[in-house]
Formats: sequence, C-alpha cells, structure tokens
Amino acid sequence: MDLLARCHDCDCISTPFRYLSPEELSFMNRNRVDVKYRRGESLCKQGIFASSVYYIKEGLVKLSSEDTHGSLVLSVESRGYFLGLQALSPPHKYTYSSIAFEDTSVCSVDIKAFRKMLTSNPLFATAIVRQLSNDTRKSFERIATVGVKQLHGRLADLLLCLSVRIYKSREFTTSLTRRDMAEVTLMSGESLSRVLKDLKEEKILEVEGKKFRILDINSLRRISKTG
Repeated sequence: MDLLARCHDCDCISTPFRYLSPEELSFMNRNRVDVKYRRGESLCKQGIFASSVYYIKEGLVKLSSEDTHGSLVLSVESRGYFLGLQALSPPHKYTYSSIAFEDTSVCSVDIKAFRKMLTSNPLFATAIVRQLSNDTRKSFERIATVGVKQLHGRLADLLLCLSVRIYKSREFTTSLTRRDMAEVTLMSGESLSRVLKDLKEEKILEVEGKKFRILDINSLRRISKTG
C-alpha cells in the first residue's frame, strides 16, 4: 500500500497533522516508523539527546522528572499526545522520561524532519506551539496539585483526568495498578486504599478491581477544587 495513502487515511490525521499538504505528509512518511512498546518499556529517557518526536497512537504512558532525590510523575498521557517537543530547541535533550503504563503504539518521527515542517508550514508550527502551551499549563496545574492539595484532592484530580481526558467516560477500566495510582498521586498504598474507601462510602465512586464508575462527578470536581 502507498505510504501516503496510509498516512492520509490514518486516524491520527488530526491537529496538527491535518495542516500538512499531501507532499508534506509524504515527506513525513519517509521520515517516520511505527513502534510498539510493552507495559514497563521506556519510550524516552531524560537527559538523552533526542532523535525523534513520538506521537502516541494508542496506549497510556507516564511522564516523569528524575533527579538525585528520586522521581516525580508529571502527567499521564494517551492517544494524540506528542512526546519530546521540548527537545526541538537547544539543548535538544528529552526533558523527562516516559514509560508505557500499558501496551502502547507510537509514530516515531525523525526530529530533523519534524523541525523542517515547523519552519516550512506556519499552521503546523502554530498547532505545535498550542500543544506546548497546553503542556506548560498542565505542568503548572500538576505542581499545584502535589504541592498544595491533600490526599483526597490529588486522587480526585487523577480520577477526573482518567474519566474526562483519557477514557472520556464516567465508567472505565484502567490499566493502572493501585501502585501506579499511588505513585501518580504521591501517596502510600495504604493512603490510597483509605481515600478510595472514603469516596465509595460517600457514594461518589464505585470500584471493582480496575473498573471505576464515577457516580457523582460534581462532588468529585468539588473535592478536586477544594483540595
């Protein structure tokens, strides 16, 4: 099958890829590969010189910042997210590490080809800037969450993220384990179990294994807001 046809008909043709011309799509096709990662595999490593920008086609990944004191989960991302945009400018290194939370499929685009599109297509560049702006906003919100909010507020934020942004449903089955959820919310496993129990007793949430059903999303939003 023609590479251009595959790219043009791909479900991933959305903002910002939709701003590329057929010729530009063909160029991107010649400079990309599809890669699959299993749960627990690393997609990119903080501090390493970047060779690619990754577009998540399917799956769920964790972004974390690491230093000598440990690591901090920055966000959980899924389909439609670009990994490595910050490496487009000097010093051209990945600014975070990324690990697959579940089996994940990505489109890996050569970073030099990606930069060429930024300089030749203003609409594509504007869409990428918008993506970077959204990433920055989410980072600030994340800092506020872990720095100010109490345990219930942190878990409410995660549940809303999974429901509204990741699975787009008030009833979902997540690949995140309890250990994963505790890591993202910066709490112990015992604390996570206690907060989940509280939300269940308050009839805000139903939980069965990895199956979650949000019964009262307004109360969950209130908890998220008040922390």
